Amino acid sequence: MATTELRGSAPEAQTPAPVPHAARSIQSAVVQLVDPRETLLPLLEGLSGALGYRRAAVALYDPDRQALRGTVGLNVPDALVESLEMPLSEAENPMVIALCEDVPVRVDDVGTQTHPGEDALRLLREMEFSSFAVVPLRASSGQLGLARWQGRDVQSLGVIILSKTEPITDADIERLMPFVTQAGAALVRASDVERLRGSSEQHAMEEEWLFWMINSFADPVVLADANNDIILQNTRAESLFKSHPEDTEGKRRAIWMNNFLFTSALGAGVLEQSSTGRSTHDLTLVDPIEGTELLFEMRTRPATNCLSGARGTVAVLTNITDLRRATEQVTQGVHRLQTAEEEIGLERDRLNLVLRSVPNPIILLDVDNQPILMNHEALRLFDASRLDSRRGPQAQIAIANEGRFTAFVSQLRLDPARGMSGEIVVDDPDSREQLTMSVTSTEVRDELGAMVATVLVMQDVSRLRELERRRIEQILFDSEKLAATGRLAASIAHEINNPLEAIKNSLYLLTNKTPPDDPNAKFLQIATRETDRVSRILRQMLGFYRPPKMEPADINRLVEDSESLIEKHLRQNGIKLDKDLDPTLPPVIASADQIRQVLLNLMLNAQQAMPTGGSLFVSTRVSHGADPEFLMSDSIHIQIRDTGGGIAQEHLPHIFEPFFSTKDEKGTGLGLWVSQGIVQAHGGSIKLRSRPGRGTTFTVTLPIGGPADNGEG
Repeated sequence: MATTELRGSAPEAQTPAPVPHAARSIQSAVVQLVDPRETLLPLLEGLSGALGYRRAAVALYDPDRQALRGTVGLNVPDALVESLEMPLSEAENPMVIALCEDVPVRVDDVGTQTHPGEDALRLLREMEFSSFAVVPLRASSGQLGLARWQGRDVQSLGVIILSKTEPITDADIERLMPFVTQAGAALVRASDVERLRGSSEQHAMEEEWLFWMINSFADPVVLADANNDIILQNTRAESLFKSHPEDTEGKRRAIWMNNFLFTSALGAGVLEQSSTGRSTHDLTLVDPIEGTELLFEMRTRPATNCLSGARGTVAVLTNITDLRRATEQVTQGVHRLQTAEEEIGLERDRLNLVLRSVPNPIILLDVDNQPILMNHEALRLFDASRLDSRRGPQAQIAIANEGRFTAFVSQLRLDPARGMSGEIVVDDPDSREQLTMSVTSTEVRDELGAMVATVLVMQDVSRLRELERRRIEQILFDSEKLAATGRLAASIAHEINNPLEAIKNSLYLLTNKTPPDDPNAKFLQIATRETDRVSRILRQMLGFYRPPKMEPADINRLVEDSESLIEKHLRQNGIKLDKDLDPTLPPVIASADQIRQVLLNLMLNAQQAMPTGGSLFVSTRVSHGADPEFLMSDSIHIQIRDTGGGIAQEHLPHIFEPFFSTKDEKGTGLGLWVSQGIVQAHGGSIKLRSRPGRGTTFTVTLPIGGPADNGEG
């Protein structure tokens, strides 16, 4: 046989044992990850140049196929090299012997070989390997075996097939072995580098996926060591716990505070961990940007590094600030709702109390005119169900009243021309008295403007009508008495005026003939002034009943004029004048001179009532509705109030009577009587309120349009 084994004997044919997993991964790295051309082709070229080998081929062991497979060649077609495959089951194959025995094998003549098989021999001939040497590519001595052969590990990675033009000698083999050993070591180093590169790339890829996985959480995720110091954190956690040199002092301080709070809470949480190792509790931090308080729910779990054995804690922080605020707002809302319910209950009780206390009947109807609510007085008049059978007549009256009321409401709804008010006549179930009720209706509408209810308020106007009738009778009586008094006064004034004119003429003639230095001249002057005074009084008495000249007058202007006339006099007597004049006061149809006379008279009376000083208040206002005190609409009101001693109660009924005065001999007793006549001639009224020690208030009311029978006579 032309095959020469340089070491050992020919092995027995056997099937190699399965390759260990670690060795398989190394061999796979050599076969799959390393590019043989980049590593082995330069070595083959070096062998060719240094030792004169013309052709060469490398076959590496493939653990998956358990065969030697051609990988790269020198001066040999790549297709032929890659087609070369020799199973390890061919125990007599020189390439298998070199691999498994880890010894070089020399084949002097390939034509005499029966092994390898026909396909391998054909490929060797085509590659022109007529004689060649097979040298194992050895791995490092500490490397795991790639396969098992006769109870020992196969350490070689593959074989190199080398061919020269001249025969290969043992000396050539010996010179070749160091180069082949270097080639095996280089191949292993390349595989290690490639495996390390692949491991680094895989690690980088896993770190990238881990980065995106952790940062995909909106919640902060933190890994702390055994000392509770943060060693890893996602982006959201960095915004809370990691500071940068360019940060402001306030932000760095907030981040320092967050780290302190987190470490403290983590330490407390470790002590309180449950049997499962997990714990959950609240953590308060500071927003480094806004400086506001943030509330987190911190969930922790212990973690162990499997490589180093180091222990730590993984914490996930869930921001519950908005949730807690929402919970507080809901709680506050519930509290406000409860408070509102209590207030509604109180308001309902107050409303019921008011409805029970109001003497007027009040009824609330729905859209179908059915009663929803009635106060006590309305129930007394219209609810027959509250009356038992022993009060039959009262029940009949209530039923009749209810029928009248139903018909009245229906007519009120159907006849818009009647407006929202009217009158209804009912009978009192207790006194059997017939009552005339004035009904005011008010519609209750919702936010969309739809009517949902109607409130009807009734008022008994029977007694008011009686009082009005009596008041009118009294007014007529007073008017007749005043007219009689006026006629008497006019007659007396006329009779006195004739002799008074003779006296005045006589005094005039006598005064002109008396020298100024005559001792009796001063008495003539006194007589002349007093006769002039009597003449003015008579003219007032005669002119009181003459119709005044009516024209638009500005009441505020008349007040200002009157003030200017007595301002100095008031100041001298220590009296302060305050005014509250309505700027929207409309012109009044009146005699400006007579109204000014009334204002002057009332102001002077007020001044005389305050001999030691005080305050005088004058105000004006306009009223377009019915006045509750004067029963006059579309009118103006003038109020003159002093802080004097007031008027005694026994004098109040006589204060407007002629010749009645509280000033003893200083007054004529005609000022208020004349003022009342002027105001009444204008269709108005003058009222008095006074209490001893509390001052006196006069209120003059004038219709804006003047007296009802306004005209000049």
